[in-house]
Amino acid sequence: MNVSKQAAEAARLMKQGLLKEAVREFERALAQDPADAAALLGLARLHLSRGNNDAARPLLKKLVELHPGHAEAHSHLARLDAEAGDAQALARLKALAGRPEAGFFELLNYGRALLARQSFPEAAAAFEHVLRLQPGNHQVLTYLGMAQQGQGQLDQALRSFLDSAAHTQREHLPLVFASRVLVKQGRIGRALVLLRQALTRAPGDVSLYPEFIKLSLFAGAPKPAVKAAIEFRMRSPKDPDAAYLHGLATLLSGNLGDAERILRETLALAPNSIEVRVAMAKARRMAKDDAGAQKLLEEALKLEPHAPDPVNELAVLHMSKPGGAAKAREVLAPALAAHPEDAGLNLNMALALADSEKSRAREYARKAQGSPDKRIREQAEKLLASLSA
Repeated sequence: MNVSKQAAEAARLMKQGLLKEAVREFERALAQDPADAAALLGLARLHLSRGNNDAARPLLKKLVELHPGHAEAHSHLARLDAEAGDAQALARLKALAGRPEAGFFELLNYGRALLARQSFPEAAAAFEHVLRLQPGNHQVLTYLGMAQQGQGQLDQALRSFLDSAAHTQREHLPLVFASRVLVKQGRIGRALVLLRQALTRAPGDVSLYPEFIKLSLFAGAPKPAVKAAIEFRMRSPKDPDAAYLHGLATLLSGNLGDAERILRETLALAPNSIEVRVAMAKARRMAKDDAGAQKLLEEALKLEPHAPDPVNELAVLHMSKPGGAAKAREVLAPALAAHPEDAGLNLNMALALADSEKSRAREYARKAQGSPDKRIREQAEKLLASLSA
């Protein structure tokens, strides 16, 4: 396939990560020659890499019209068809990938289709085959990690994601995926380090900020959460989630006055938010205003009856008062009927029953003991030990 001067320049720009410039050069090539196969393929690859499948499809169809035997173009189209629900497309991909002369994209597309169908062992085998063609390809290593994680092979997945991240200086997703594996393994500190590196690589990806802020707060590190929340708000000034996370992080950092101001601003952006009211109630409790906290929690429950978060906060508030266990049980019972597996609700019901019905308290504590949240699990285990004493 002959490569025009413009298509060659576009390919060079694409390799350098100058995608807008590459698009412009590919389009210039096609304006001069609509049958420029190299430009059609290069521009289609670029669109596919950015998830612009609708833009890629007509280019690939044009390429197949010009070159009916173009295996890579057929492979890309078959993957798009498979992802759109075409039951026969996977068979076409398998046939293309099974040819002795099958290239990188035919094998990669087959693996991706298998991954989308959650056929994880077969997908992993396909990606390992691709890596024998292009060792160290960060894209393939990322897909391999996803297939390994789908099989529960967390250590192998982590190695693949980290290997992927080491082979590219720009891509941030391998670091994000590695961070999530580390969270599953309970290695929160290391997970935060990698997520911060991902933010450094892609500061404009606003979807990363909520994850980093929440993970920082979970790790008991409110200061970096506040810093990230400020950046998030600067990038998304009208986003209620950005304002909420800023207020929550500020509250957990101990800055009560600023936190309440930010949360009031958030409530103006999201007047029906129960999460904001729960955070404001926590602030009121820190200010020793239990009546104000109760009012906010009751407002939240009017908006969403039996929602676990306000119910748990209200139950804890009741139990902080003499004789409040009965009121706590009263508010917890309907919420548990609606959310029987919620670990926080089960823990608080166990605490509310601990002095009156130890056998029932143990039942609820055992359910809370299975929580993935370490803090709830530890409280449940401590309560069980005291109930058995």
